[in-house]
Amino acid sequence: MRPLRRLRRFPLAPSPANDDTARPATPMTSPAIPPSSAVTSAAEAALRAAAAAEPAKKGKKPPTMGPVRTNLEAFGVAILAAVLLKWFCIEAYVIPTSSMQPTLMGDNNAGVFDRILVDKAAATVREPQRWDITVFKYPLQKNQNYVKRLVGMPGDRLTIGGGNLYQVTDAGGKRSYAAIRKPDDLQELMWRDVYPARRLVGGESKGLDKAWAVTPSSAGSEDERGFALKLEGGSTRKLYFRDADHGGFVDLYWDGYPTKAAAAIRAGMGPMPQEIVPDAKLAALVTPEDGLDELAFEIEVRRPGHDRLTYTFAIKGGKGRLQVRGKDGQPLAESPEFAVELPARSATELAFAHVDDQLIAWRAGREVQRFDTNAWTCRDGCVLPYEPGKPCVATADQAVTPQFTAKGKGTLRLDDVRLWRDLHYTRSTAPELIEVPEGHYYMMGDNTLGSIDSRGFTAVTVWVKGNQIVPEGTEGARPVRGNKRPVPLDQPPDRDETPIAIPSRHAVVMIDEYGEILRLEGDPGAGWAAQGVVFRKPGTAGQDGRDEFRAVETTPGNTVGVSFVPRSDIQGRGLLVFYPCRPFSWLTGSTWPGRFGTVR
Repeated sequence: MRPLRRLRRFPLAPSPANDDTARPATPMTSPAIPPSSAVTSAAEAALRAAAAAEPAKKGKKPPTMGPVRTNLEAFGVAILAAVLLKWFCIEAYVIPTSSMQPTLMGDNNAGVFDRILVDKAAATVREPQRWDITVFKYPLQKNQNYVKRLVGMPGDRLTIGGGNLYQVTDAGGKRSYAAIRKPDDLQELMWRDVYPARRLVGGESKGLDKAWAVTPSSAGSEDERGFALKLEGGSTRKLYFRDADHGGFVDLYWDGYPTKAAAAIRAGMGPMPQEIVPDAKLAALVTPEDGLDELAFEIEVRRPGHDRLTYTFAIKGGKGRLQVRGKDGQPLAESPEFAVELPARSATELAFAHVDDQLIAWRAGREVQRFDTNAWTCRDGCVLPYEPGKPCVATADQAVTPQFTAKGKGTLRLDDVRLWRDLHYTRSTAPELIEVPEGHYYMMGDNTLGSIDSRGFTAVTVWVKGNQIVPEGTEGARPVRGNKRPVPLDQPPDRDETPIAIPSRHAVVMIDEYGEILRLEGDPGAGWAAQGVVFRKPGTAGQDGRDEFRAVETTPGNTVGVSFVPRSDIQGRGLLVFYPCRPFSWLTGSTWPGRFGTVR
């Protein structure tokens, strides 16, 4: 528009017809209206003059960035985005220990260490939920993150028994227990393969006589498909699981792993305390060749000082029932009847489970009945006697026996026989009654035989005056609390162990509950590590255990700040295992290469 405004500098002479004042005729030399071609030429000249006079305004271009600056800016934005994602949304972790196996692997024997992604946004947009795989700050060393399964909610009153968690209620002077049941989708992931897994790990080609036995022995046989029972004379035939080589139906540490990983873990394990496992699942393809009068899937539980209980899926005349049978074999309780046809010479897929104080039956993979057995529970009597260095073995009066029983004529085939046990929680050092305070949560590992969790978190408090460790009650001393896991003097220290004594320097290194590393003055006593955190009194010889004092220990119980995790310390929820994964894990010879997938 500027050229047009510049054209106004060339005024046009008024026409006499349009002038208000009469004027004389102008001479030929007076200005006159130029022809249109002259106006156009003038406009073009003005445009050219303006362009020539102001080249900077007409032809200026924005400065361009070189490739170095462009790449630096992109790199900076990428770093910022990664930091923001790590801080607020997603963070990757390595699983270093075995406490959550086999859900999350961190096993030195198997050589499998999962890399997982943790959803940190979940901690801000939703409240923690029971059964979440949770990342949290360790209460006794808050610079460390732990990963466990959240099992106790604020206000819960819990007990652990028979492998299950129970909600405890006191009313009218009586105490009642209700099993806390896992959601069905989680329960499917919690089943741990026992057979044929144990047979494969042991290198056995058959299951009969080792893992399984038949009564009478002459009535049973085995081939590549499974087992066959000869039925005759109306007598009961029984195929039962005994597995004497591994102590019976107990909570073996290496149950539930692929064969190669299980074999590696088994080779590196020694005897440890164990329990019989009342929660089991039994499955088979059932093919009666002739007349089948009765068939039962059974889980028999015997405990010292308790009557025998048998959880049963009984089939007779095309009808099924779920039952709890007493010591005399008679039903104490049973479900309504439901249809279960077993056509002759036709295979029928059946499964039965006793889990979390309920019975469940399936036909062809579809649930057909569920029955509550909370009144007939196995909370007590499952812990086997244990002597250090000796394996635990189920006995005649303390055992769980999964089995098939049948009556009829002809031959009954039981093919593709499978047996699982449930994830089995042990009480360990937890109190009988766990009372979770408001705003706090109770955490346990899936591998309870190898997990330090809320059942075992233990604090140690040393008293320090100046920088010297002194006995409790010393005037002017201050307490320093941290995680209790002392390192024996003949072993190299580990970063997770504390306190660490350095006798040659009269020093003790301790990490307090906030993660601060402290170098304190002190000498370990004669009972260091073996008898706890023991110190020699300053200025004494401390001979033969005399002139020593113990640090104050807070054992697992119902102590806030030790056994429970506050809401503010929950960092996120486990989302995904992204390594080991095929094909990359094949290159490292992983014993469990296909670990990629979501976690539950």
